[in-house]
Amino acid sequence: MGILDLMLGRSGEGQQGIDGHSYKLPEESHEFVYPVAVRRIELEALAELLAADESAPSLAENADELQDTFDELFDGQGPDATDIAAREEAARSTVETVLETWRGQVPDGDDRLGVVYVQQGEFEAIRSFVKRCKQRDDGSGEFELPESLPAVAALLARLDEATDSRYRAVVHTDLLPES
Repeated sequence: MGILDLMLGRSGEGQQGIDGHSYKLPEESHEFVYPVAVRRIELEALAELLAADESAPSLAENADELQDTFDELFDGQGPDATDIAAREEAARSTVETVLETWRGQVPDGDDRLGVVYVQQGEFEAIRSFVKRCKQRDDGSGEFELPESLPAVAALLARLDEATDSRYRAVVHTDLLPES
């Protein structure tokens, strides 16, 4: 057994018509991800959006009022406001966890660039959170999008492009947000 076998896992014949060796990494400590280049300014813009969302009234606080509206509109057969609030809170929590990890992977300085590792569920949570924030900015004054939103939009576009590709990398789970 060579040093590479110890570092990377078991080696074996190449797969899918590729000559050479491939390495089987332990599934419990490695994950498929999408590597994405991210600027520090985009992460700070996402943090500002999280802060704006937190300072505004939450859906959970108004779940009873919203449920009454659903019941009226759908004759009691509408969606459950508590479930919607729980899904939105789960997405927000994922965004907070991901942002904390990514901040450690991207150097300080607005134009500094780093690489973060994105799992499909994380991208979907970020997209859902941003979409909800855009919907909340209805002009009522309860919620206002930060001026840095274009940087969040640029980040979302890059995440969308990366997660839509077939290219994925395998990284050690120490580099990923704790679930």
